Amino acid sequence: MRRARLLGVAILVTALSLLAIPATAEGAAKPKSVYTPVLAQLLAPNHPAPVLGTDHKYHVLYELRLSNRGPLPATIQQLVVFDADSHAVIRTYEGPDLQARFRDIGGVTAPDTVIAPGEERVFLVDLEFGLSFNVPAAVGHRLVLLGPAGPSATEPTPVSYSIATVPVDGPTATVLTPPLKGNGWVATNGCCDIASADRTTILPVNGGLWSPLRFSIDLAQLDDTGLFVHDDPAQLRNYTGYGTDVLAAAPGQVVAALDTLPDQPAGPPPGSAANNFESADGNYVVVDLGNGSFVLYGNLQPGSLTVKVGDHVQRREVLGTIGNSGDSAFPHLEFRLMSGPSPVGSDGLPFVLSGFAYEGQLDAAQYQSQGVVGNYLQSRAAQADPRRRELPLDLAIIDFGEPGGAGAVGRT
Repeated sequence: MRRARLLGVAILVTALSLLAIPATAEGAAKPKSVYTPVLAQLLAPNHPAPVLGTDHKYHVLYELRLSNRGPLPATIQQLVVFDADSHAVIRTYEGPDLQARFRDIGGVTAPDTVIAPGEERVFLVDLEFGLSFNVPAAVGHRLVLLGPAGPSATEPTPVSYSIATVPVDGPTATVLTPPLKGNGWVATNGCCDIASADRTTILPVNGGLWSPLRFSIDLAQLDDTGLFVHDDPAQLRNYTGYGTDVLAAAPGQVVAALDTLPDQPAGPPPGSAANNFESADGNYVVVDLGNGSFVLYGNLQPGSLTVKVGDHVQRREVLGTIGNSGDSAFPHLEFRLMSGPSPVGSDGLPFVLSGFAYEGQLDAAQYQSQGVVGNYLQSRAAQADPRRRELPLDLAIIDFGEPGGAGAVGRT
């Protein structure tokens, strides 16, 4: 009896379900189809993730690879980044700001925002958030362009649509120990200046496109009088940071090293020793941290390396000394976290330094006009501000104190 009752209920439910299905295909809802002539996808495989900078803001950096698959040229007029859940607008790129962020696939500044049929461009995205909980779980993008409205279009017309939802759930910023000691260290190339060669370097390597220098910083040192270099700037030994010991920022195993490139003369690189893209970082050490990330220490002095491939290094162990090898205009340390062991065929990952003191900020206009021969004593604060777990941003002045940088506040 119970089985028969259950069978009757099942028949009734099935009958009611059939009544809810339209009798003909004409009543069925059709999925909406939107013609999207310009496609967008992340340049590199890793999703972006926020990193806290010395400006007390959370920065999310990534690049979009834009490709025109329509029959006509597409002129991008606006790119809007919005919260994929709430649809609240985060940032709108248009006008000169839009133009400045367009790059050819090789990272060279594009002449305009026009993408010809079958061609591609790279768009640099840099987002800022005042609080960590304001960072969305994912972002979407809306393109406003003048282009084909359909696959058979013969004249460009205004087109707008949303594409490319990007999760903001990439690798959490790795905490590293400062790779140097002492005060007056300046991030002469750093996040998030799109005028920086590091931020805009895009390389086609091993079958993929990579942005290996996305969070890279070049650390050069000021002396206590505000000078990067004293007396003759053509002499490398006159630079404050030249020959300084470089320290392991985390324990790991050395998986790549180079120690044979000569130091370059100070000044614009001549393009001889560094004309191969693989030698742009000069003499270097790459350390595998064992968690899918690798630290690069570059532009080291020839013959200064104290480790070799296969060695296991401890935190704060000396790896070599600062030089001017590779594609380098003045002595500095190239320092970055990467997704792979190749300095050029990997993705730049976010990182923060465990502790240091923030000493101020170089004046950008002065540095642009005077470079390393200027005097920046006035840029240094009277008292340094202790910081923990932040990324030094472009032109930040940092005091690392003793090796390990526990947040020094005094001159060393």
